[in-house]
Amino acid sequence: MKTLFPKNRPLRWVLPAAFLLVAIFLQWQVPGWLAKPEAWTVDARFELRGAEQTGQPVMIVALDEASFQVLGDLNGENIRTWPRARWAEMVNKLAVGRPRLIVLDVVFDTPGWDTGGDQALAEAIRAARANGTGVVLAANLAQAVGSSAGVATAGLTYSPPVDVLAAAASASGVANLPVDADDAIRRTTLLYPFADATLPSLGLAAATLYRGQAVNVPAADLGKDLSLPIHFRGPEATFRTVPLHQVWLDEAAPETLEGAIVVVGYTTEIEQDRHPAPFGGIRSLPGAEIQANIIDTLLSENWLHRPPAWLPVALVAAAGLVGFTLASLPSPGLGTLSLGGSLLLYLGLGAWLFNRQGYLLPLTAPLVTAALLGAATITERAIFAERDKRLLRQRFSGLMSPERLQALLDNWENLLNTERPEKDAAVLFADIRGFTHTTELLMKENRSPEMVRFLNAYLDSMAQAVFVEGGVIYRTFGDGLLILFGLPEPLDDHHRKAVRAAMRMAEASRSLQPLWPLRDENPFQMGIGLNSGPMVDAIVGRGRRYDYTVLGDAVNAAARIESHCKVAMEISRPEGNWPVPPEVTVLVGSDLYQRVKDNILADKNIPPFEARGKAEALRVVRMLGLKEMFR
Repeated sequence: MKTLFPKNRPLRWVLPAAFLLVAIFLQWQVPGWLAKPEAWTVDARFELRGAEQTGQPVMIVALDEASFQVLGDLNGENIRTWPRARWAEMVNKLAVGRPRLIVLDVVFDTPGWDTGGDQALAEAIRAARANGTGVVLAANLAQAVGSSAGVATAGLTYSPPVDVLAAAASASGVANLPVDADDAIRRTTLLYPFADATLPSLGLAAATLYRGQAVNVPAADLGKDLSLPIHFRGPEATFRTVPLHQVWLDEAAPETLEGAIVVVGYTTEIEQDRHPAPFGGIRSLPGAEIQANIIDTLLSENWLHRPPAWLPVALVAAAGLVGFTLASLPSPGLGTLSLGGSLLLYLGLGAWLFNRQGYLLPLTAPLVTAALLGAATITERAIFAERDKRLLRQRFSGLMSPERLQALLDNWENLLNTERPEKDAAVLFADIRGFTHTTELLMKENRSPEMVRFLNAYLDSMAQAVFVEGGVIYRTFGDGLLILFGLPEPLDDHHRKAVRAAMRMAEASRSLQPLWPLRDENPFQMGIGLNSGPMVDAIVGRGRRYDYTVLGDAVNAAARIESHCKVAMEISRPEGNWPVPPEVTVLVGSDLYQRVKDNILADKNIPPFEARGKAEALRVVRMLGLKEMFR
């Protein structure tokens, strides 16, 4: 939970929480806020599934371009202005094949222009019915625009077939289809309340007549407008399609119609009865093809299932929390990959449920919410990380080489991880002997500026010696230095580089002797203590109160070793002209010595000593220099 809700970083959760609350509110109060992209995901799911075999004996007789051309040349007539008598002939020709139903997706809401034409069509319909073929006619229900045709109620105009045809037909139904936010057709309204009646859709009327009983659609699958998602089988011509001219010219065998539901309708562009729909592509789907899909859906009872109203809201909330949590993982790269993987898994789940169960799992709102919450979280992390890096750069810019500082900044997120692993590293403590006494004396003599100038030269010399060997000045406290080798980033051969840095520091002390303010009274002296072992480093704190810290028994031991330098200085060194000046005492802990004993010149005559907080005496050696081959 510390990662998710760190102190002193309100944006860490306020910004994502605000995004999440807005998304939940929109999904609750404005369920269609992402209706268009959600509808497009439905089309994509159909495309991924691909075309299916039709489940019912539904076929289409198409009034297509070829039929317009052939029949126009044959009779000198335009199908668009056919007399009703010609429609009567078409019904008679279709009835010869003994289909179960003829569904005319053409509205005959005004009397025909040919005398006796409506009566002839009515007679053809009755003859078909007498021969066992039901006939379903289309009606129109649209917004009232002042037309005198039809019956207007509450802003709607209902245009049924003319009375003589309606009386002859087996049934009639509203052919209109509701459109989604992108003007595409993906659902059908089954029942239309109008005046004191409830009007069935054309597809419902045909399916009910074919079955001989009502189609039982669960209320949970219906929308508020009594619409039902259509289970589209595939692109145009998925249902067996026969051009009208082939039926008219007896080129289609009558037995191909036997027992079928024959949907008759226009498929040409000019009739404006082509509509954007799943599998529609650039040319869209003809209205007759959509009606065929509706009838097939109702008869097969495999319509698509909508989720309950509460589920999209719950999914948005869950997706937001998942996005926030994954984007908050210690590693931003891992968080981003995990978030992307989760989004892909959710997409896969949506496709699987659609293919196997016909279930319309909401996709867009949860995915957008998860992506936005993840992006907001990552953005917040980037803002604060850059701020912290800037402060850290200011804090460490003079304490480590630019290369080491950049390595630390590049691994900033890892350093923020509270579960940091132990690492083997070397640590060096150093301070000036008698510094406190010297400072007090100089201040009494009003010579404190001399000590400031000396400290600047001292720190510059020590930093240069450390940086050459890849060390990091972890902390300065007055004259004291704490230097790391192998942290915060791994350093090859850090054990030997630590003792090499100590040697460089000892050599640098020679140039500091002339600058020591009390050089006439006593020489400049310093102590250096080194040790190695497992340590843990991390960034602790947040905001402006943060620090890079190192923990471990090896660190505590190194501090005790450096403090013991003032005692070791009283122990005589072996005779000889050693590389380490006599004014500098370098003590190396036993753990580090075991790793570099073949590389340093050591005085092993320093006795073990008791240290505060240590159960066993600490063993050290005094480094006198480096072996020639190592230097």
